[in-house]
Amino acid sequence: MKENIKDYFLVANPNILENEDNEKSLRKVQRQAFVNICNHFSLQKSSNHAVAILPTGSGKTGVMAIAPYGVAQGRVLIITPQLVIKDHVLDSLDPSSPNNFWLEHDVFENYEELPVVTEYDKDTLMSELEESNIVILNIHKLSTKNRNSLIDKVDKDFFDMIIIDEAHHSPAKTWQDTLSYFNKAKVLKVTGTPFRADRKEIEGEVIINYRLGKAMHDGIVKTLRNFVLKPEKVYLTIDNDLTQKYSIEEIEQMNLKDSDFISRSVAYSPDCNKHIVESSIEELEERRKQSNAPHKIIAVCCSIKHAEDVKKIYEEKEYKVVIVHSKLSKRDKKEALRRIESHQAEIVIHVAMLGEGYDHPFLSVAAIFRPYRSLAPYSQFIGRILRKISDPQSKLDNIGAVIAHRDLKLDKLWKEYQEEQDYCSVVEKVKQQEKAEKKLEKSLKKEQNNDVAGVEVGGELVSEGEFYEYTLAAKEYEAYEKEIAATAEKLKTIFPDRDEQQLKQLARSEKKPKSFNPLLNNPKKYREILRTEFSEKVQTDVPASLLAKFNLQKDGLELLEIPIKKQYSWVFINADNAAVIAKYLNALLNDKYGKRNEWTLGDYKRANEELGSFINHIIVLIKSIVKEG
Repeated sequence: MKENIKDYFLVANPNILENEDNEKSLRKVQRQAFVNICNHFSLQKSSNHAVAILPTGSGKTGVMAIAPYGVAQGRVLIITPQLVIKDHVLDSLDPSSPNNFWLEHDVFENYEELPVVTEYDKDTLMSELEESNIVILNIHKLSTKNRNSLIDKVDKDFFDMIIIDEAHHSPAKTWQDTLSYFNKAKVLKVTGTPFRADRKEIEGEVIINYRLGKAMHDGIVKTLRNFVLKPEKVYLTIDNDLTQKYSIEEIEQMNLKDSDFISRSVAYSPDCNKHIVESSIEELEERRKQSNAPHKIIAVCCSIKHAEDVKKIYEEKEYKVVIVHSKLSKRDKKEALRRIESHQAEIVIHVAMLGEGYDHPFLSVAAIFRPYRSLAPYSQFIGRILRKISDPQSKLDNIGAVIAHRDLKLDKLWKEYQEEQDYCSVVEKVKQQEKAEKKLEKSLKKEQNNDVAGVEVGGELVSEGEFYEYTLAAKEYEAYEKEIAATAEKLKTIFPDRDEQQLKQLARSEKKPKSFNPLLNNPKKYREILRTEFSEKVQTDVPASLLAKFNLQKDGLELLEIPIKKQYSWVFINADNAAVIAKYLNALLNDKYGKRNEWTLGDYKRANEELGSFINHIIVLIKSIVKEG
């Protein structure tokens, strides 16, 4: 517990303004946002809500982490709109997390300097709230309909500052009731979307508006390339009449059906779905040829049944697929997310679940299997592939691909997304689009009534691509491709019987270091050896080295006091110092990669690479209670 809760954010000494010039540094935009927040609340003494607009992948959570310093004169409440976002924020700010933002980015050096962070739920004690510097919760925990509502437990002046994540949700009644109750608090609204859920302008003063195009030019997020699939021929049959086929142009000219019917029919068409699947796989495999990064496809479908149909197409091509949707049990959803994070899934299909708040840098190909009519949900989906891979191995690693069928009619939205018009005009356009989006959402549910046309596709399929912004990454990738093409042309004289793609693959392989491991010829034996070696490392080597580092005895009990999350408290049962380290390390690994006996060769490789970060996390926890030996 901090000695003075009220003054913590005023007397702490975080490294923010000079936090630059190394890999762990804060981003320039984060430091700029911090300056603007301080200027708004501390220098100007403004009582207006502050609005920070930052695109996905640019570091919104980091801005929330540093925002209170020098500003808040008491406790801070962070409100998130849904559980996925809450879990992400909590994992980043929880002092006991291996991914703690302040330590990972050198804002603080020691665990003892961190604020006291509490997740509010029905079991949280009032004394725990009083001793906290930051309280994090989901908006539903503030609803007056919730018998454990936080509003019913604390006074109006309990928080000096409120930070709202994904602030475009804030017009809802519970949000408004909350801001009305804590009406004296400083309010910071952070969002990647410059308009509210009801399509009105976000209330408050915009203190920073960091546009997506700028983020791409600065190399903070991936560069995007949009691919439109254009079949030579597309014919529709209407009302189960197989004797008459219509082109889309004929249907539009004769006014036989509206545009929603056409795009819905294309969305559910097995042929069109297959085209998108094959094109997305082609993009995925292109990245895999050039890099060992665990790239993945994220797909969006119209409905759960539609997602299952698309899943079958991917699985027929022998890809590992997970589906995430709102009707999954909490346990199944957790397992699906675990498989994604541990790279045990290659394709992620979602239905209205991962539109925002879920950030995984290896989502690199966005496959769109459904139509959109408004910019907000379209841009939120594309945002899932924006997060940059921190250690790229190829020019293609940080170029995201967006793939959709021409007749889903998304060109207009891509152009609007690409143009990045000024704030007010975007808001005005989205207001106009809202009715069309609601109408479309309603029409997509007609699938059960089979209210779609039969779609027949023929002729040659053409894929046309364009970059969102012609960034340095785009230029470097194009230069690399030209070099590969030139090398392939030279190889043609040596291998005249090979086609263009085979020659390019050969050219790329010449640029990659070659490796050989005879154990790969017996993967089962190799996996058994890795499992034995890894288990010995976790059970014996790591505990022994850490106990020696801190001059602790194996059978001592000092480590029963390390501050870990409640969900891991079972590691203390019947445990001594060595057992605490081994059990906690195993728990972290199991949460990330699942049961050890089901790990693949790739899982062992990635777990070994990540083991160091888990060990460093445990070192930080041990340092909080004992000194290094």
